[in-house]
This record gives sequence, C-alpha cells and structure tokens, in this order.
Amino acid sequence: MSFTEIKLNKDQFKLFNDDDQFQLFCDNKGFPYFDEEVDKLFKKFDYICIEDDDCVYGVKNKNREMLSNYTYEGN
Repeated sequence: MSFTEIKLNKDQFKLFNDDDQFQLFCDNKGFPYFDEEVDKLFKKFDYICIEDDDCVYGVKNKNREMLSNYTYEGN
C-alpha cells in the first residue's frame, strides 16, 4: 500500500511520532522535550504532513515548511 501524504493534527502527531521517534525535538544530548515542542509546533502550523518522499512538513495556510527530510518510520 502506498500513500501520497498523511495529515496529522496535534493529537495524531503525538501518537504517530511516538515520543519523538523522528527526533525533531532533541536537546544537545539527544533527549527530547516532546510535549512542549509539539505545543509550539502546532501554534506555528495548522497540521503536520508526512509525504511519500519520507519528509515531514509543517503546513500553515497551504504553505509547507520542511521539518525533516528523512523519516523512514513514517511509511
């Protein structure tokens, strides 16, 4: 099964990202500040999109900003 993209709201993103398996929110020792950072992320974006190119984008008003360019866990 293939997909074009997955759109995730804040609650879905927290479940899908499973305590930051994509490592978007790590301090310099690799420890995530997950909940606080997800809250900040969803103040900035309407939703998060995982595309079939394995990239994670934040989307606001149909404009995309790449957050990560390789998330093989997403597919």
